[in-house]
Amino acid sequence: MHSERNVVSSELKPEVSLPVTFRYFLSSPSEVVEEDSSLWCSAFPLSRNPQETGENDTAGLTYGDYFEAVRKFLENREFEVIVSAIFASRQLPCKARDINAIDIFLVKHGQFYHPSRIEARVRGRVFTFVVNVALSFSGKSCIEREFDLLNRLSLTPSGAYLPRGYGYGEVILQKGWQVKLFLGEWFDDFHEFHISKDPKDQQYKIRVWHAHTEPGFLTPDETLELYRQIAMILTCCYNPENFEQIFPWHHAAGDFIVNCSNDSPRIKLITVRQYAALFETPDIDEITLLEGMLFFLVNLSIRTRLDRLDGVGEVVWAGLPAVDGTVRGVMDGLSAKVPRWDLRFEEFFASVSLLDMTEICEAVADSYHPLAPELPVVREHLTAHAAEMFASLMAFSA
Repeated sequence: MHSERNVVSSELKPEVSLPVTFRYFLSSPSEVVEEDSSLWCSAFPLSRNPQETGENDTAGLTYGDYFEAVRKFLENREFEVIVSAIFASRQLPCKARDINAIDIFLVKHGQFYHPSRIEARVRGRVFTFVVNVALSFSGKSCIEREFDLLNRLSLTPSGAYLPRGYGYGEVILQKGWQVKLFLGEWFDDFHEFHISKDPKDQQYKIRVWHAHTEPGFLTPDETLELYRQIAMILTCCYNPENFEQIFPWHHAAGDFIVNCSNDSPRIKLITVRQYAALFETPDIDEITLLEGMLFFLVNLSIRTRLDRLDGVGEVVWAGLPAVDGTVRGVMDGLSAKVPRWDLRFEEFFASVSLLDMTEICEAVADSYHPLAPELPVVREHLTAHAAEMFASLMAFSA
């Protein structure tokens, strides 16, 4: 097992030391998974979509195997990863003997990971974290890189929108299966969202997946604000001087989550599978930077309109609030991240013609893999999207 990062010593003198009690659940406290239950021995889904299993080397894995892997990861070296995470997140020293119980809740079956919410009970207090669990080839190929990227970006202004990573490890189960995991920050009361059809009017809208309540649809204003914040976060993470950015990201994978408990939605980005430049150029001058920023804006504006219906269905295309929200969010992100550059970008964007916008939209579409499932949807809407982006930029610059 790899060494966890951010490990620190602690000096707290514990009370009576007792064995740590583990309990296992599905998404809610009422869905207990006992070690002698039939579910414990049942096959573990390796995809959020039962029709898409994908390539993996853990076929035959059970729920019990999954929970065992998470438990082994947390127990390793006297619960070192939990101890260090509590200190890193709360500046509270503790030791393994201070931990009374740990509850493991299987949150969902994602495209890359199968995350669990961890509730560690320490001296009467509850500390909540997430363990991202990679089982598939695709998940295991990126999880360690993602852990390091989250810690790298946590030191930048964009870190406020991203989870911190507290510890990475690998577990080998008795059957020889390799499982990769990392412990990270958990965002309370944030939920996944997707485009869904509102049965009241048959319109496509953003629906928030509340865990234990009826899913709710966002209003048009809330939807625009959601897309504004998504664009702002990605722009804050974009480096206009060398084109480094978070890419790829997918709404269908639930990469962004939302909190709707206040008057306005609040957005977090919970995964960074890759951070690099989409293209390289030997000579970077001001025109190149401006053109690179325009490509970033248009690429973002197209990608943010793509989702899968209810997260797993057909590829769908978001409405106009995604366009205006993206333009506003990019400009807000530039203003916050690169003082004075936003004015130069705004002036450049204002000079873009409809023909220019159409050509760069075509260039973005050409960058998709020919067999990408999103590409037919992008092609279908590309002409209208270019006109909508042009109109939004002109309205913003007016």
